[in-house]
Amino acid sequence: MEKIRGFRVLFRALALTAALLAAPAAMGGVCLAGMVSLVFDDGLSSVYEYAFPVLTRYGLVATTGIIADRVDSGDPDFMNEKQLHELEKAGWEIASHSLTHKRPIDIPKFVAEEKCLLLKPIVGQRPLFEAKYKYEELAGLMENGKLLRERSNGKLVRDEPGSYYFDELIGEVLVHPFDPASAEKQQIVAISYEREMQASKQELSDRGFAVSTYITPHNYWTPEMSELSKRFYSQVANGGDTFNRKGSTDRYWLKRFVVHTNDTAEAIIGLVKEHAIRENGWVIFCMHGIGSDLGWEPWDAAKLGQLADFLKKKAVPVVTIDKGVKLWVEGKGKPGV
Repeated sequence: MEKIRGFRVLFRALALTAALLAAPAAMGGVCLAGMVSLVFDDGLSSVYEYAFPVLTRYGLVATTGIIADRVDSGDPDFMNEKQLHELEKAGWEIASHSLTHKRPIDIPKFVAEEKCLLLKPIVGQRPLFEAKYKYEELAGLMENGKLLRERSNGKLVRDEPGSYYFDELIGEVLVHPFDPASAEKQQIVAISYEREMQASKQELSDRGFAVSTYITPHNYWTPEMSELSKRFYSQVANGGDTFNRKGSTDRYWLKRFVVHTNDTAEAIIGLVKEHAIRENGWVIFCMHGIGSDLGWEPWDAAKLGQLADFLKKKAVPVVTIDKGVKLWVEGKGKPGV
């Protein structure tokens, strides 16, 4: 009887200890083992102008997914190389968000499927060439290993060697090659999604960025592309509107919650409380523009400030995607706030 009573006492003590450990989490208290990542897709200039100062104020970092051909494109809606280096120096992660922001179902998937355009010279307008293109979108053109730059209209192409314009309405491409002989010999190819992943990383790396993460455009992903991505990246973040569980996380298919314009700070904080604090999961948020009307589903800077304040006060570790994988999947190091 004494032995049974002793077991009961021990069981109650263990149960009380477990309850005490769980209590802070159950009340939305300090995070025990979960963590959060903030990801800003598309590389919009509002991220540098508004999100960066807000997070810096709280000592927090983030990951930004960059569309490689928008860097220094002259479009003020996107961050330039100098701004991106400033973010990276402050501890932010610069990730690839593809070369031109296309989906694998809209363009050829693999390099082996890349076809040369059947270019024909435009009479009286040498060195301009044109061709029909069968896909809905054109990710880019490559001439003997060199990428051509996309332009918004045909007039710009006429004055710039190494450029092209794709008229989606009629499915025709206007090309001004670097060397007209390349077009005459049919040496200009439409690039594939495989090339999108490869070339975007290369272009960002050539600019001096340490790129190990791929952020899928439009949050669109397939098992086929996930397997292919392993050739170029250490991890990939997608969508899914759920969190990542310890022990069952696929580093090449990381799940993210998409933050929409009308989402309140309280609603987003609620996801942190439920999944990062109570369930000790890894919560990754997918955001776009901050504090302006730029981009898809922009979010208010004041709301980001509320979220950052909560994360700091509750000591929820905030990590970049690359750091998160090292902690979560590889078990290297400990998360800081």
